[in-house]
Amino acid sequence: MAPEEMGKVSYRMRLVFAVCSLLFVATLAVSPVKDLLREWKHYKRGYLNLARSRPDTKRLIADFRPDLDQIWIPEMNVVDRCTSCHQGITQATLADANVPQPYRAHPPIPHRVKEWGCTPCHRGQGAATEVAEAHETTLAWEQPILPGRYLEGACGSCHRDARPETPKLNRGRQLLESHNCAGCHHLQDIQRAAMPGPDLTNVGTKVSRAWIYKWLKEPRTVLDDTGSVKVNGYEMEESPRMPQFRLSEKELTNLSAYLSSLRSHPVAPYKFSPAVLAQWSKRPDVVDQGELRFRQMFCSTCHSFAVTRAGETKMIGGEIGPELTKVASKVNPDWLVAWLLNPQAYLPHSKMPRYEWSEADLYKVTRYIQAKLTDSDLLSTVPQLGEPAKDEIAEGKKTFLEKGCSSCHAIEGMPPQKDFGPDLSALGSKNVSQLEFGKSTIPRNLISYIQSKITDPSSVNQAARMPQYNFNAADLDAITTALLAMTGPPPTSALQKLTVPRPNPQFRPAGEFAQVYERYQCADCHKFNGFGGDLAPDLTYEGSRAQRQWIDSFLKSPQTLRPTLIFRMPQFNMTDREAAILADYLSMVMQSPDVRPGSLNVKDLTPAQAALGKQLYEVKYQCQSCHTIGSGGGYVGPNLNNAGNWLKPEWVAAWLANPQALIPGTIEPQRSMTPQEIKAITAYLMTLRQGGGKAAQKKAAVQGMSRGGNGVAGQ
Repeated sequence: MAPEEMGKVSYRMRLVFAVCSLLFVATLAVSPVKDLLREWKHYKRGYLNLARSRPDTKRLIADFRPDLDQIWIPEMNVVDRCTSCHQGITQATLADANVPQPYRAHPPIPHRVKEWGCTPCHRGQGAATEVAEAHETTLAWEQPILPGRYLEGACGSCHRDARPETPKLNRGRQLLESHNCAGCHHLQDIQRAAMPGPDLTNVGTKVSRAWIYKWLKEPRTVLDDTGSVKVNGYEMEESPRMPQFRLSEKELTNLSAYLSSLRSHPVAPYKFSPAVLAQWSKRPDVVDQGELRFRQMFCSTCHSFAVTRAGETKMIGGEIGPELTKVASKVNPDWLVAWLLNPQAYLPHSKMPRYEWSEADLYKVTRYIQAKLTDSDLLSTVPQLGEPAKDEIAEGKKTFLEKGCSSCHAIEGMPPQKDFGPDLSALGSKNVSQLEFGKSTIPRNLISYIQSKITDPSSVNQAARMPQYNFNAADLDAITTALLAMTGPPPTSALQKLTVPRPNPQFRPAGEFAQVYERYQCADCHKFNGFGGDLAPDLTYEGSRAQRQWIDSFLKSPQTLRPTLIFRMPQFNMTDREAAILADYLSMVMQSPDVRPGSLNVKDLTPAQAALGKQLYEVKYQCQSCHTIGSGGGYVGPNLNNAGNWLKPEWVAAWLANPQALIPGTIEPQRSMTPQEIKAITAYLMTLRQGGGKAAQKKAAVQGMSRGGNGVAGQ
């Protein structure tokens, strides 16, 4: 090439250079344009436009930043950028439903959003900056945000205790416990019951083979198309603890043979004395007298049964014990008498109290049950089974083990099958890829998987041993929420500190009180220092509230203090010594630190103070709106006719000053009374006294029963 041509560039080269330059400039322009069009920046601009259109613009954009918002919680290993789009989440003026999402303010919650972010509660991918990546399942992130109706499941990851803000989660945990799911599965913070199901060691002495067959085939209360209860004499619950197993006819036959053969400890027939038989066996009204005694003892506090009124059959009574509508068609007569005499002799962990029956009462009540609580058609559809053969018994025992029945039921000499089902303690944190959907056509997500496993296990796994449950929609969602809350143990010590443990209250009395306490199963209905049931009043501070003599009298003859309540403390027929033991313990031990014993003496209260207190009670504070005195007043609070014999004056004064300090959550309003007013009303209430005596107490109890006013004794 000539020297003069070396500095020249050909046209083609120039064209190539120009095209490359344009491509390079276009490539460089893609990055800022792409950044400008990012979703989070689009929502940032949208928030600015919204803020500028409102009168409080200055306040809405006071802390606005055009770049990414990020919350970092190292203790939880959380990086949360959700507020980059949800800009108005903490602005109270944007709480109106007309404000478009994602700018609407979050409803008030105990946590500060600016400190906690969104993902600890809503889950999802907090580090994402696009809606799909943050909210949905992607190839890189398998845990989407929780749908709104399951949001309480996230609360349960840290809050293992029951909180008023999480009613659905609380309900789900209760259902998991009451249905004995821990009998087969390991569940986070849910302990396996000491006796998930009845001990079957001696079940052949209790029920017939025909009844066992019927129960295994249909262990539930039947509902018709409208949802109305069809009483079947088994158990009154929407979904009883005993689930529906998919059993073939052969399995039903073999299982009924095996279970009916279990008679390790035969029940000896009880021999009534000749005097009782001579007095009652030929009386035409023995059944009616038995029904009267049955009702006087308020068995319906724990047991439900069907009654027909105006042509309509409905269930009445409690759900602590099984339904009794057709119990006589279920149990053998000899077993029934032995059970009423001593339930713990058959089931050591039974909740049924051991009553002090008189022999005459025992005879009358059992005759009533056998005559009236029965149904001759109950077992009419059961095939003729006959005496069980050896091969049927052997096959039945094999089926019993294969179905995992010993996970819930004890049989003498048979070891329990613990963790029969898979471990569910970390189910809520599982990715979709960790779940086995089989050939199921359900949506591939954790919630669909959980609900399908509960309602139809075979739809997910044809070989599933899990029985089928029939929960209503609300309870199914509650159980799903509780399982979503089970995310396993905290992965770090820092996260462990954020976990609110589930309380484990203990109450272990000793001595003579413990014997009486256990005999009458007091904790099934009452709480003691946080331990026990919630059907009846908490007795933790009963010694500060009630006078010792009143407690003793009430235990021997319970009276209605709240006539409108459904349930009533049963008539246990306690001995004088048993009542005295309970009354002494409650009076001396169950004391409130906020009530100083003897701080107010009735002798120091004057008639003038009582007169002023009566005026304050009736006129200024109108306490009669909720409480009854004489024949007038409301029924929201307890009857105060006998307050002077019942309540301690120091308790009344402390209660009037601050009822919530003594019983948190009570509906009694705090009136901000002056000390003089408190003393005056206390003086008035201490003048309210009724005549006593066992005859009067018994009459009051019978009258309360006959009016249908079964109330729980309480504050």
